[in-house]
Amino acid sequence: MGDATNIIVGTAGKAYRAEVGATFPTGPEETWGTGWTDLGFVTPDGLEEALAEERTQLDAWGEDAPVVDLAKKRTQTFKLTFRETNAYMLSLYYQVKLASMTSTPAVTTGTARKQFLAFGSGSLSDTVEIALGLDVIMSGKRHRIMIARAGVSDRESVKHNGDDSSNYGLTFTALAAPGGAQSVQHFITDVTLPA
Repeated sequence: MGDATNIIVGTAGKAYRAEVGATFPTGPEETWGTGWTDLGFVTPDGLEEALAEERTQLDAWGEDAPVVDLAKKRTQTFKLTFRETNAYMLSLYYQVKLASMTSTPAVTTGTARKQFLAFGSGSLSDTVEIALGLDVIMSGKRHRIMIARAGVSDRESVKHNGDDSSNYGLTFTALAAPGGAQSVQHFITDVTLPA
């Protein structure tokens, strides 16, 4: 018999970033600690998580089915579309490190001028990698996903028009974690382990 309380509906969520090597919370209900920054509003599409595998099958003489099925590679991706334009989002989208950006302050005396951020893009050596934290919140339950090291592997076009905000559709790929740690960890509340 099914149990409707086990159905997960992600009604809200948040995405956080920190420098690679940052300390993750030790439970799904704990607040994100020092060094973690909220990346801003996510569109109602929410989070799309995918796990792809490349496998190798080995056959044996006289056997009609593979005798070994090996996983060669697992790739986990996490796709979100962000609504806000902030320095962290621009850094991820354009692959420009924050240290390579310049902020020019506003001028309020004489000829007034607004503050602006300046940066160039196109350098392949300026790769941006982050620690990524994701919270999926649903009816009192929480699914927390912690990616020790992630890079942006795909970007959607940014549209600038009067019909919608200028959104940043980013797909993050989980990369090998520093020091051989788990690359992706999950915490999911109210799911019991069978005896």
